[in-house]
Amino acid sequence: MQFYRLLFFIVISFLIISCDQDENFTTDPNFRLTFSTDTIAFDTLFTGFGSTTKQLKVKNTSSNAINISHLYLQNLESPYRLNVNGIQSNNLMDIELDAKDSLFIFVEVGLEAKDEDAPRLLEDQLKFELNGQVQEVILETFAQDVYIVDGDITENTIWTADRPYFVTKPVWIDEGIDLIVYEGTKVYFKKNAALHVKGNFEVKGSFQKPVYFGSSRLEELYKNVPGQWNGIYFYDESTTHLLSHFILENGINGLSFPKTILDNNPILIEYGIIRNFTGNGLLASNSIIVAHDMLVSNCGEECVRLKEYGSCLISHSTFYNSWFFSARSKAVLSYNGLGEEGLTIRNSILYGNRFDELEFDQTENVLVQNSLLKLSNSAHIDYASIFTECLFNEDPGFLDLEELNFSLSEKSSAINKGSIEFISIYLFDLAGNRRDNDAAPDMGCYEFSEIK
Repeated sequence: MQFYRLLFFIVISFLIISCDQDENFTTDPNFRLTFSTDTIAFDTLFTGFGSTTKQLKVKNTSSNAINISHLYLQNLESPYRLNVNGIQSNNLMDIELDAKDSLFIFVEVGLEAKDEDAPRLLEDQLKFELNGQVQEVILETFAQDVYIVDGDITENTIWTADRPYFVTKPVWIDEGIDLIVYEGTKVYFKKNAALHVKGNFEVKGSFQKPVYFGSSRLEELYKNVPGQWNGIYFYDESTTHLLSHFILENGINGLSFPKTILDNNPILIEYGIIRNFTGNGLLASNSIIVAHDMLVSNCGEECVRLKEYGSCLISHSTFYNSWFFSARSKAVLSYNGLGEEGLTIRNSILYGNRFDELEFDQTENVLVQNSLLKLSNSAHIDYASIFTECLFNEDPGFLDLEELNFSLSEKSSAINKGSIEFISIYLFDLAGNRRDNDAAPDMGCYEFSEIK
């Protein structure tokens, strides 16, 4: 009996000691919380729309419990919102954190439009008061007011660079209506949004200020990720004839001309970058396309697909594909055209990680001049009659493929291998460099220049 009584007192004493230990809070004024980051920075956010959620981990590295006497945002009118271990509040008192335990804080930001063109920096400080000391984590984001495009374009319209345009749904340009986009304009598309053109859609960028078309997801995580929006489509009624100096990226299809009847009005596409599309970069049927200084890369299907009637003249362009998001069965360029006009490619690079990066259903009225090509021996023999002064399977020597830098390195076999016949027509390359500074122009959209 005495044994059990003694055992009872030992257990009770142990529990009391344990409770005392649990309630042993550190009061050391030199103790500091540990944060997973000292700054929570959101990418540029469009006003009027929600943000992603950022996480902050707060670690108690002490062997004792701590009491955060006050956790709050410095700005009482802060656009930021906190969720602290499941409690939604920007101002909390007496938060106890056990020894070696962590606190998780989730941060969002909601932004109101202010009808301002320039992006504005919004900063706040998340404060932690502990043992008479204050620690802080910086919160920052750029807020950007945008023009919201959520309806069809039914009257003549111009878009300029004063602030971005945010297309939130599929938008149609009505027949007979002009939409002109000027240099420096940025157009962002929500998921599944697209531009459908039955009128006249013209892009007038410049070397210094190209027009940009891309996804509204501006976070670093979504950089160079295809399939984030739909694309730009031109129909039979469209009278578009100029797309100049632009970047188009990260969608399903790039520029598509799915015309059902032959359009005899030439469409000039120049100084454009089309990249990261799950489908085609450029698709054209029953169209007359004149394209030069184009860079088309990283597509799930053909970078360039040409079919049915019409014609296509491609000069000083680089088409490259090493798509890795899924298996790729299509060549960089495919052509199954009809009629007498055909296809001409000159002073260009068509390359990738397949054995054959050109596919022709027929080679009548097809001519490839002074171009660097990736082609197997058998295909080379099959298509031999269409090639003039071409290079085959030699390394194009791009400067940095991982960074999507298709400029030529000094080891490139494409240097000075272009024909000089067209130099007066295509004097400047995609970067605005002259092509007449040495013996002959280079193949592709970029002229080699020494890195200084």
